[in-house]
Amino acid sequence: MRNIGLAVVAATIVLGGCTMAKVSGTPMIAPDTIFEAPPVTLTTKGATLRKVNQPANCLGEVAGIYGTRPQNVKINPPVKQAYGLTIDGEVDRGSEGIKKFVCRYNAKGAFMGVTTREGI
Repeated sequence: MRNIGLAVVAATIVLGGCTMAKVSGTPMIAPDTIFEAPPVTLTTKGATLRKVNQPANCLGEVAGIYGTRPQNVKINPPVKQAYGLTIDGEVDRGSEGIKKFVCRYNAKGAFMGVTTREGI
């Protein structure tokens, strides 16, 4: 018991002159994943994505919809359409099987949504 008391007194003496560091600016927060969202341009009609970033965006959107990891989502190359482009793919839902989907983007690159393709 005496040793604990001496340790507390010694720590108080040693640390007595210490103060908390002053932090200026916004503290940095470490990301919880290594996946970074693709850069977007915000317009009055929503976010537009560059064509090279649309597959990554589709992958993230589908993973979020199905509640799975991006590694379980497979996507095909983008296909040009009259209104913009589509990205077909499938997600492995384990015991529920493979689910097919289509991500749609308009001509300006804005994400329009994900359509499931049941029975394909």
